[in-house]
Amino acid sequence: MQEKGGVGKRGLISELTRSPHGKLGEYLQVGLPGAKEEPEFFGHLIAWNHLKGQVRDSKVALPVVALKSGVVGALMENALAHLALLDPRNLLRAWDFTKEVRPTGKRRGVDRVVEAYLRVRESNWAWWERAALQHRDSMKALYRVCHVKPSPMADSILFKGQVPKGTVWEALKRLPGMGTTEAADTIVGKRLPFLVVKGVMGKRLKEEPLLLALMERMSPTELTTNLKLLEGLGVRERATTRALLDKKLTEAAGSKKTTLKAQKAVKALGEGVLKERAKGLAEAQVEANLQVEGDWLVLADKSGSMQTAIMAGRVVAGTLARAVKGKVQLVFFDSLPRALDVTGKTLEEIQELTSLVMPGGGTSIGVGLDWALSQGLEFDGIVIISDGGEGNRPLFHEVYRKAVKTWDKEVPVYFYRLKGSDPDYLSGRCAETGVELLLYDVDGMDYYSLPNLVKTMRASKYGLLDEIMETPLVTLEQALKVERVVGL
Repeated sequence: MQEKGGVGKRGLISELTRSPHGKLGEYLQVGLPGAKEEPEFFGHLIAWNHLKGQVRDSKVALPVVALKSGVVGALMENALAHLALLDPRNLLRAWDFTKEVRPTGKRRGVDRVVEAYLRVRESNWAWWERAALQHRDSMKALYRVCHVKPSPMADSILFKGQVPKGTVWEALKRLPGMGTTEAADTIVGKRLPFLVVKGVMGKRLKEEPLLLALMERMSPTELTTNLKLLEGLGVRERATTRALLDKKLTEAAGSKKTTLKAQKAVKALGEGVLKERAKGLAEAQVEANLQVEGDWLVLADKSGSMQTAIMAGRVVAGTLARAVKGKVQLVFFDSLPRALDVTGKTLEEIQELTSLVMPGGGTSIGVGLDWALSQGLEFDGIVIISDGGEGNRPLFHEVYRKAVKTWDKEVPVYFYRLKGSDPDYLSGRCAETGVELLLYDVDGMDYYSLPNLVKTMRASKYGLLDEIMETPLVTLEQALKVERVVGL
């Protein structure tokens, strides 16, 4: 959102929900001016995003953007600390991004953080070993690019290729030659990471004890993103592996890390029981991760050339329908409304219900809200998905003023703006009449990113801003605690 005079807080929130698919430089266009305009907010946004964000690229890029903006003091330390909270692979990506953007006077500070990051792990051997086992190449690169001399043990394993006795490295080297039972016990007992085991065992993973051991070691994220691989290994063909899969899927349903990945994984699967379970997993994760208060009205544009708004409307309504505690009404509009109560329905159910909705006709953004008022309905939030073109009455700002009087309250209005054939009249008319829109430009955003944007919606227009500002900044001491064993 472009607030007066610049990017604004909501523009920054919108930016971090996007997934640039590895192109970290795309965060600079909005993030850099935003960080300069709102340095304190940007610092708290980094902290909030680390805890609740779903897009990994933003967790890598935003701290570097903050450093590039010239932050100092506690805000600089907060940015560096959030680099130290990354796993080795993503810390290396952040270091490369830092090299690319060249924040004045901050590169040496980043190198010092990387050195401390490596030394802390060396002081806790179990932590270092697991990090190096899962991120060997990235760990080697971090030592090299920052000119950090590894400890003797780290040097022997990473750079000299030695395999000290009693380490997981020895177990991993012996694994392919082990019998099935011994190999399964080693995978579980040594807590060998899924990706590492997959790389060394190959076709042997189809052996039932190994497949069971492998699944036992899989995190919810690994399970979600590798359902197609498990399908190929015959996980549904045997009672034991099928039962364990069902158990792991149930556990993954409550995971707070894999919402977007679960939705992508569904598309990769062939038709069958596993795909149906994966669909259930994706829906359950929406409910676990995206909790929005109140009753909501989703107004999706179906006028000429607005096919993208129809698709986005389904996704937003489907996400809200599983996330809110109240009711969700989806209204497609041209010059007339087409309304559906989608409360509690899945995205697939909504797609089926709306399969015949096609773009065409004029545009009245206010007609959907007008219909709701005629039915005596009341809402705590409104979402508009459109290009903002309004060629027919009733106009939205006029009906909204009527709704405020009827409901005796102002509710937040989120405008998800797409590109279309018409100019955006909605924003100008609302600004002229004092109707505040919380505007997000979502043109070009992939549909998998929309649920992350929905997660930022609140029935109070200031709710999320307050929540972000209440998220504490992080110090380097907190980020580099020796006993921290997550984020390998």
